Amino acid sequence: MVDGTHARAAEATRRQLLAAICGVGSGALAGCSTTLGTGPSPTFRVGTLRPPITLDPIDAKSIGSEQAIGRVFDGLYEYGEGTDIVPKLAAGEPRFGTGRRDVVVELGDGVQFQNGREVVADDVVYSFTAPLEEDAPTAWRVSPFDSVEAVDERTVRFTLAHPYPAVEHALTQPIVPRREREDDPAAFATDPIGAGPFEVASFSEEKKVTLRRWGDYWDEPMPAIERVTMAYVEFPMTQLTSLRTNRNDAIEPVSPTIVDHVAEVANASVKRNRGYTSFYFGFNLNEGPTTDPTVRRAISHCIDLEKAVSEFVAPMGQRQYGPLPPQVADEWNMPTEEWAALATEKNSERARRLFRDADETSGQLRILTSMDPKHKEFGEALAGGLREAGHGALVVSKPEATFLERYVSGSERDYSVFVGEISGTSDPDSHLYPTFHENMAGFTNGTFYREDAVMERLTSARETENRDRRRRLYAEAITRLLEDRVCLPICSFENSFAVDSGVRNFRVHPIAEVNPRLVSEDEVVTVGSKA
Repeated sequence: MVDGTHARAAEATRRQLLAAICGVGSGALAGCSTTLGTGPSPTFRVGTLRPPITLDPIDAKSIGSEQAIGRVFDGLYEYGEGTDIVPKLAAGEPRFGTGRRDVVVELGDGVQFQNGREVVADDVVYSFTAPLEEDAPTAWRVSPFDSVEAVDERTVRFTLAHPYPAVEHALTQPIVPRREREDDPAAFATDPIGAGPFEVASFSEEKKVTLRRWGDYWDEPMPAIERVTMAYVEFPMTQLTSLRTNRNDAIEPVSPTIVDHVAEVANASVKRNRGYTSFYFGFNLNEGPTTDPTVRRAISHCIDLEKAVSEFVAPMGQRQYGPLPPQVADEWNMPTEEWAALATEKNSERARRLFRDADETSGQLRILTSMDPKHKEFGEALAGGLREAGHGALVVSKPEATFLERYVSGSERDYSVFVGEISGTSDPDSHLYPTFHENMAGFTNGTFYREDAVMERLTSARETENRDRRRRLYAEAITRLLEDRVCLPICSFENSFAVDSGVRNFRVHPIAEVNPRLVSEDEVVTVGSKA
């Protein structure tokens, strides 16, 4: 639990900052919800802590990029209100052959890209084969397909070497135009052509993307919003200020620091959904001191994760003891109590002895984080514990694009420990394979763990549709990951937006990359007069 004095001090600090935003004394916060009216507007601005890095679906591996891409590109299928899929570019449901080894999908009538060219089967083939051919970070999504071929201009056949239980999730892969992307891949990454309801107006890497409604969008309903801007905001308090001053219509994610004060400061409300996102400490098992399991165990004794989650994340997430978010672990009946028993308590003296046993008592352990405030807080908490145990520590926080390159470098110069984030679906494969399988080392896996028994289980689990067998394989793999201290699971984190009162029909989807969803099957988001 959080120390009472610390909690009161943190609350006083938050109240002072909120008062500063409103320009009034802390006792007048209750009257700080009045905002300037903006009137009806066809624009929608989001202030986000997750900057877009690229707009190319083949190369994207961050939530910020995927959220922008999801407005520009459509897939054969998209997610409904939950994790079920519904046809988008496809004419109907996927047709599965015997044993679910073959999948046939037909394209719908009139589907086209934003340059007016019809979407054809060859574009679908390219979208599912390019990630593997280019060793892209999205390769894990399509690697189960043995072949993808165009039967004719409107029909695609997917062949699986083994049954793939998460095949429906894979079929949501965004469809890109082969010819246009191959003509100039670099230009495509900043000014792409998709088949979605919005086209790119402007893009500045790690800063902002502005999208405009595509007037000739082939599907219905048509978005009600004319322009969408997703702009990077570095600090939660700056996000809140942007809501207060009408700079933004929404902010995301909502920091625990401000969640209880959104209604006080801005004429807005918080929309939340549990989601499938989690944080973890990953160790560098490729180079340096953390290749030694004794060092990793010592580090695990240097932080009180219960306290850290209570201070930095609650009430927007909860402590978790494995790499699966709680709702996935619960739905799959995973042995979470067993995993909780493997977690270590903070014990500086124990850590000091283990460092000494490993002959690791000098130098600095580098802790790599992104600029996300929560990631930095966890990094600093671990660094403080390392210093208490007599070991040097240095937190290195980098902009998102640099972080995404360095945390998978495997270089001791870049990190011994990193603060990682997993954003998946309801299927355990999306959390485990890209994060820990050796095939993704250097792409989306920064641990470089190569235990054959674990790799075999992760592979076998995606090659059988027997749920009980999958559960057993995943449970065994996760238990070994935790025993070997490949990672220290930290917590889940909800998908959340603080949304101005003038925004209507806005709902938060459990899959992070689907947000902000501005058009769905039966309704559209609108921005009008404030309540």
